[in-house]
Amino acid sequence: MIVNKQVAMKNLILFSALFVLSLPVKSQTSFSLNKGEPAIVYSLPKTEFCIEIKTEKTTQKPGVFYRYSERYLATKKVITEEKTSFRLKSIKIKTRSLPDPNRTYSYIPEKSIHTTRLSVNSQGILCGVNVICELEKVSEKTVGLTTKDVSKTDALLPLGEEYMMAGSEAKLAEGVAKQIYRIRESRLSLLTADVEKMPADGDSFKSMLDGQYKMERELTELFLGKTITETQTQNIVITPTSAINDLVLFRLSAFKGIVASDDLSGVPYYINIVPVIIPVSHADSKAKHEEQSLFYILPASTQISISDGINTLYSNEFFVSQFGKTVPLPESIFKQPNLKVRIDQQTGRLLSIE
Repeated sequence: MIVNKQVAMKNLILFSALFVLSLPVKSQTSFSLNKGEPAIVYSLPKTEFCIEIKTEKTTQKPGVFYRYSERYLATKKVITEEKTSFRLKSIKIKTRSLPDPNRTYSYIPEKSIHTTRLSVNSQGILCGVNVICELEKVSEKTVGLTTKDVSKTDALLPLGEEYMMAGSEAKLAEGVAKQIYRIRESRLSLLTADVEKMPADGDSFKSMLDGQYKMERELTELFLGKTITETQTQNIVITPTSAINDLVLFRLSAFKGIVASDDLSGVPYYINIVPVIIPVSHADSKAKHEEQSLFYILPASTQISISDGINTLYSNEFFVSQFGKTVPLPESIFKQPNLKVRIDQQTGRLLSIE
């Protein structure tokens, strides 16, 4: 019996060992030389454009008593049907940097040079040599709150039994109109001090007038209608790789707001991106041993404009990394002690050498 247990235990140990050996092994990738020396990997930035488009949405809603506006309020300027319209309010463009996979390099420092620390940010974008990266700006997200109109007609109508029990819309409209006129008479009495007891101080007087204006406005909207205006924001992200000429960025429909660029129900808005061509010279070409070099970017000045085909609505100039030239740093400068090289992590431009 003991022998059988020992055999079973040996079989269990052998099976466990085979199972462990059959498990997949995770590989760890490292950049190194053939001699085992580590290589430093860094990326240069590319520029991404975040286009913020603000539109104004206007909603018109008719009042429940709009049919009786002329009879009780002596006006024909009323909203008779519900309408929604959009218009372009503003356009803004912000830039942010991303690591460029086409400009990602491995750098192997030699023992005779002083690149003891290559600084990169959290995205792996080069910041400099022997310097501390500046803190990256974190963009705050704006959260829009949507408010709903929860007011009810009944809450605005503290009418007497005569009107509430009439069961007639015309009778209710008459009662609301009389209440509007009473509010106006009360406010006029306050303004002319034609009351038995005036408010105790200026704040109480203002609070009473504001309450009367608000009540009158809400009751008048039951006849004239209500206009609600709100601002909507939509962002479009674009990372250009070449010049752009009259590309349809978005379309704006007067009834649906911003629609897709291929939706013909909206008016097209075009974007133009025109970089300044940097002259190429032999001195600016890449070094022969690219893996051994440290690079920075000479960004290209780029003009960006947005128009409706006739009028230019936005125009500005930016430095764009991907349109610029890659320039190697001379290896001789790294032989200097206490070397500090600063590179702009937004554009890849060389800022200083100390």
